[in-house]
Amino acid sequence: MRLTGLRGAAVVSATLLLAGCGAGAPGGPAGDGASDGTAATSPSSAADPALAAACTDFWGDPDYTAPLSRIVLDRAATAPEAGPSDPFFYSMTGDDVEETFAGAGEGAQQRSAALAEWFRTEPERGAEADVDAFRAAWEDVATLCREQSAAAQWALGPGPEHTKPSALVCADVFDTPGTLTHFGNANVLTSNMFKLVGLSPRAVPAGHEEELRATSELLAAEAAAADSVDVRDALAQVRAPFEDALAGDDWSGGLRDPLGRLGEACEAAGYAAPGVGEMDDSSAVVGANPDRQDPTVQEGLS
Repeated sequence: MRLTGLRGAAVVSATLLLAGCGAGAPGGPAGDGASDGTAATSPSSAADPALAAACTDFWGDPDYTAPLSRIVLDRAATAPEAGPSDPFFYSMTGDDVEETFAGAGEGAQQRSAALAEWFRTEPERGAEADVDAFRAAWEDVATLCREQSAAAQWALGPGPEHTKPSALVCADVFDTPGTLTHFGNANVLTSNMFKLVGLSPRAVPAGHEEELRATSELLAAEAAAADSVDVRDALAQVRAPFEDALAGDDWSGGLRDPLGRLGEACEAAGYAAPGVGEMDDSSAVVGANPDRQDPTVQEGLS
């Protein structure tokens, strides 16, 4: 794996939902068009703009381009393997979390401290790193930010159908590491899917029925949540090879065309999705906004 250009850190060694408020967020009115992903201002965010700013910085609303939350997921997933060899690299992530919430008040600082501390203490334990403690700290930051961020709301649990900002759906499909999904690794969803049904046509590997089923269910949940009809329809096409495989078809036509259609729908929803030409069967671009410098690349992890 190659990590570059994240929050200005030097290159160092170390080789993803809840009812809320506002249009386009859980609990808001359903819509068939693309959402800009912006949750309505809640009383708490109006009263505490510093917390709202910190939550926006951490979760990435409304465009979800390279937010700290995605970096946090990536590094938590790589920590068990790479943490003991370079604990300072992971400690810097703790510093980033702390810095993000530094101006958000004492309560927010205390709530986010456990996540920062996890990166300072657990990665060096390698395979013994406490993943449950990471999940608890992650969810506490999501709870802290749930009134300010649609991404935080949906990190906690699913909301009503057709209320998840489609830009967030697209980010979860194309760019968010599978640390807390059934894959449990730093790969983004597309890269994990390639190992099952391929970007290009391929035989579906035997013995992966549970992964196929769980992935199909994940895609179905994202499609049900998305507030854009076009994104929902495109996700159904992405899901089709998994459904076919579960029905006994051991040959997949691949995801190149379905992901191309999803990318177009995501662009219309305001999310800069990676082009199919930027992918291959073992890698996917994270944070693939074409205007962004030094994107992160996840390559061939399993």
